[in-house]
Amino acid sequence: MARYALASDIHGNYKALEAFLRYIEEYPVDGIICLGDYVTDSPYPEKTMALLCHMMEKYTCYLLRGNREDYLLNNRDNRQGWKPSSANGVLYYTLQHMTEMDLNFFASLPTERELTIEGGSPLYICHGTPGIVRGNMQEDRELREQILAHMPYPYLLGGHSHCQEIAIGNGGTYINPGSLGLAIDGVGRKAQFAILTGEKKGDTTGSWDVQFLSIDYDVEGFLKDFQTSGIDELGKTLNKAVKKSLVTGVNYFLRCILAMQEKAEREGISSLEELPEEEWKQLEERFEL
Repeated sequence: MARYALASDIHGNYKALEAFLRYIEEYPVDGIICLGDYVTDSPYPEKTMALLCHMMEKYTCYLLRGNREDYLLNNRDNRQGWKPSSANGVLYYTLQHMTEMDLNFFASLPTERELTIEGGSPLYICHGTPGIVRGNMQEDRELREQILAHMPYPYLLGGHSHCQEIAIGNGGTYINPGSLGLAIDGVGRKAQFAILTGEKKGDTTGSWDVQFLSIDYDVEGFLKDFQTSGIDELGKTLNKAVKKSLVTGVNYFLRCILAMQEKAEREGISSLEELPEEEWKQLEERFEL
């Protein structure tokens, strides 16, 4: 029998990662699969990196790179000019706390891969969807239908949407563990992940059973870190959206991004960075951030 923890989208929530590691210490696993988005959007990302190092030293781990890591890698030395702002202040804060070793580690990770573990059917793991690191099966229904109609392996593991899900496709099963650090569950204050259990029966390849989990973590302590770390001053509106998402389980971060993208398109503006802070302030009032 093989037992693996499956996690995704930590987004720098080291308190949630601590709770996850305590859980698997109490309920041991044979290894851990992580689907990317380890940092950004949260205080003290160096604490998350330290916990990841500890995790990799203690457990057999299979890690992927997510779109947030790609953002950081594509902006080494801040060539894109991130700055304290509602548009990219949370990314700017994270970049200031990354070491060259951190960025090299992210660069070494694949964005997707085949994974064969003794005791279960072959897995294909990705951050979003195969070939699209930001592929979101919750938001893009056409993409969802396409993926489920053409499953690349008996089991496809993906994250990015921050929503726990299991779906049966044409010849395979899609499993999303939700978000460890920023769960979109309509409840809030939980860390989400999954446990995969597989068992080989005789000479045949066994199936994988999935158990979805939502566990408590120190949310209040984490929220205090936003004040002490300095990220509040740098991240502005989107930083407030992250905090409201944490306690409500509603994706205010995405709502803000979509609202401002629509506004930029209406006004013929090419990027969110060009929108004045006053317009972001109006968004705070609209979403009661």
